[in-house]
Amino acid sequence: MEFNYGVMLVCLAFTVFIIGKEIQRTDKSRLIIRVLASILLGTSFALLILPIHYLIKKEKPAGELNYDTERNNHFADLNYHLKAHPEIKKINIYGYGLNSEELIKLKDFQLSFHPLAGPSGIISASWPMKIKASEQLNVQGIYNNTTHKAVKLKLLGLGISLDSVMLKANTKLNFSFSIQPKQIGKAIFNIVAMQGKDTVSIEPVPFEVEPKESISVLILASSPDFEYKFLKKWLFENQYAVAFRSQISKNKYNTEFLNRNVVNLNQIHQDLLKSIDLVICDEDELSPEIFKAVNNGMGLIVRKAGKIKTDSRLYGMGKIVTTPITSTYEWQLAGKLVEYSRFWSLLFAKSLRKKLESQSFEIVPQWPTINEKARLILSLSDTKPPLIAVNEIKIAPRQNMELPFVWDGVFWPKTVGWTNISINQKTESIYTYEVEDWIAAKKNAKLQHTANFVANQPKRDLKDNKVETVITEELSKWWAFIVFLATISFLWYEKRFLHLRSRDRTS
Repeated sequence: MEFNYGVMLVCLAFTVFIIGKEIQRTDKSRLIIRVLASILLGTSFALLILPIHYLIKKEKPAGELNYDTERNNHFADLNYHLKAHPEIKKINIYGYGLNSEELIKLKDFQLSFHPLAGPSGIISASWPMKIKASEQLNVQGIYNNTTHKAVKLKLLGLGISLDSVMLKANTKLNFSFSIQPKQIGKAIFNIVAMQGKDTVSIEPVPFEVEPKESISVLILASSPDFEYKFLKKWLFENQYAVAFRSQISKNKYNTEFLNRNVVNLNQIHQDLLKSIDLVICDEDELSPEIFKAVNNGMGLIVRKAGKIKTDSRLYGMGKIVTTPITSTYEWQLAGKLVEYSRFWSLLFAKSLRKKLESQSFEIVPQWPTINEKARLILSLSDTKPPLIAVNEIKIAPRQNMELPFVWDGVFWPKTVGWTNISINQKTESIYTYEVEDWIAAKKNAKLQHTANFVANQPKRDLKDNKVETVITEELSKWWAFIVFLATISFLWYEKRFLHLRSRDRTS
């Protein structure tokens, strides 16, 4: 307040000074206009420094709240405000919206959503957090390029580019990367978006490669051929336990054993097949004993002539895959080792029975972020309360009332990177992201959640009442600047030109 008074006194003294200078001039022409211009000059100068407020009356809907999620990004503040103003019945949400947990807390309000345009960047992405050795890491997603320049998307791993794709300007495109990691253990690849030499974004892709489970394979060939020769080599190099039998003539066989002990393969019986996870055979080698073993859970791949395509079907507790492709060895001869490995890995994945896990878990949201709330959802094979700890900090589990074998707990990650979670003394790993990681995908997820939540919300009949409120607004300083510029220009022009002309005429 003292500052304001000081400014007014200085401006008043300045105004009196310039008015006095105008009055003391011998040329009295345009004196009134010069004095008025001096007053406006001093007043506008004061208004450039001092804020001037005025009151206006406005009508707004009663019981409504406008909430901009990009400016008011603290749900606790909104929740507190709603409790303090019980008259609010409707909330107008602007921006990218809210996440699922925040929206649930607003279920008793009438919501309307006014979204921003979809963000630019990777708006969706997914990949397996765990893969087995020799399996492919598949990263899929959607890139929304809202710029006028093309974008190059690259998958980087261990400092080198593993795969890439070009995205045209102003397009939305699905992308997919597929690579077979060589290392065992935890790793972090990156998806990098480039425009020319400029880096647009770098998004981490954490995953874990587990050692491959020991899989016992029995190959039954009706005759020797190149397909089995190259398949045996691939199985041996990938540490599969292989028993191979090829028929030379009636009741005469050639046998080989790779990465395993020798057994008698003259007769295929149940005692032998109990130790086999997967049988690969020609159609002529099928027998009731093999089908019985498949019914008990063994996998079976059949090389069958006349089939149009490869297919898979359940058979009891096991799976049968049939394929007409009998010359994949040509891919190896052509140097297409990745395609060869991908094909046989896919057949194995489709034919081998999945082992039932005693427990599984999920983290919500998809990208748990440092210092933000995350929820662990745990599915067990029984209803006993689980022991859960995150970085050795115990978490109190909560049981699902409808599904008693499902439990959950909340935690706040404190460090970026790999985090250890102990579930019933079994250690698992999750990855905690930076706030700016996958920001476009996070915004897009909130857009989708909010739009779906509002669309499925029951309609409520609210009275269209309006209340009159008095709002204080500040006078724009542009008006003061325009007046200041106009008056000082006039006084300068009047003294520089008009005054001189009048003096010339009198002389």
